[in-house]
Amino acid sequence: MKLLLFDIDGTLVLTGGAGVRALNRAFQEIVGIDNAMEGIRPHGKTDPAIVREIFMERGANGHSPDTVARILDAYIRFLPEEVRLSTTYRVLPGILTFLETFKEDSRILCGLATGNVEQGARIKLERGNLNSYFRFGGFGSDAENRTHLVRHAAESGIRQAGQKIAPEDIFVIGDTPRDVEAGREAGFCTVGVATSDYSKEQLEETGADLVMSDFERDRDQFLRVARIV
Repeated sequence: MKLLLFDIDGTLVLTGGAGVRALNRAFQEIVGIDNAMEGIRPHGKTDPAIVREIFMERGANGHSPDTVARILDAYIRFLPEEVRLSTTYRVLPGILTFLETFKEDSRILCGLATGNVEQGARIKLERGNLNSYFRFGGFGSDAENRTHLVRHAAESGIRQAGQKIAPEDIFVIGDTPRDVEAGREAGFCTVGVATSDYSKEQLEETGADLVMSDFERDRDQFLRVARIV
């Protein structure tokens, strides 16, 4: 059995900045900070870590666990509207075909390994009709540290499978160096997908086991490396 753990933003979908806009609105409502995400690069980070980084960058006090939780709650309130109104939301090339092809394949179990809190992850996937493909995962709401949430995702997948899955049969798939680093630190195989802000060359520098352009052009290469064909 193969366990495939997917990142969301830049790997499965592009939301057209919906998350940034929702978090800006949350910060403005809860603590009165405007344009909170200006200058912040969220790529590969967990939602709680992004919230704390904003407070640090702004030199603002009040980043208690309660305040972070209130901001994330507000973010979840604003996110459905921002995703719905996004004019550039799209599912990335080859994703739907890949997931649909292997949906009933008993050899393959697909899960999520994302820095999004779980509610945010589900909201982002809903517009693309992707939630049904992912019954479990590791989320920013499970662990602020990305390596820890990847391990959590793998443990959830193994419980779903009802059997042991060897580390070399677990693949962490993402579009940023942080995705690759977390997967490697967790002891799993890593796949970089150059569908967002990082090029194939930049992802290759991370030492990923495989770097793809996308799941449309490089699907067969992935299947060979994962030993699915």
